[in-house]
Amino acid sequence: MSLKKILLLIIFLLFFFEKTNAQIKVDKKFKLWESQYTVVDKNKVCFAVSIPTKMSPPNLNRAESRIFVSFRPADGISNEISVTNGYPFQKKSNVNINIGNAQFKFLVKGNFAWMESLDEELKMIRTMKKSNKAEVIGVSARGNKTRDTYSLMGFTDAYNAAKNNCKN
Repeated sequence: MSLKKILLLIIFLLFFFEKTNAQIKVDKKFKLWESQYTVVDKNKVCFAVSIPTKMSPPNLNRAESRIFVSFRPADGISNEISVTNGYPFQKKSNVNINIGNAQFKFLVKGNFAWMESLDEELKMIRTMKKSNKAEVIGVSARGNKTRDTYSLMGFTDAYNAAKNNCKN
């Protein structure tokens, strides 16, 4: 299964967990972050995940936003950061994530955005571990600019738990 298909499957399962018999399980909760896992084609996939503490503009009709750090050992993937803002992104746009004085640029396709460089992902993870909040700024296909604020309280513990869970 391709990496994009696995990511899309995880996102789909998260959004429709209550309506399906998906096997996404919460491993542990750490403040506003969770360590979760599932099994895809007999392979364990683990991730640290959170939802925003604030979504702006508040009256925009969209699904929930999420930020993930994923581990897929069967595919040799670790520390993969992705986001969804609950809508299809504007084509040829970027999602910017501001953490403290650092800014990270994500590529978009459909409802998802991710980084292409593992070095940048590792840099962002180190920055997230030292910070209190992250702001995710994106533009919808309809041209609406959004700013979602995430607390990073509990991130380090959720990240470590997800990483360790996929070592087993």
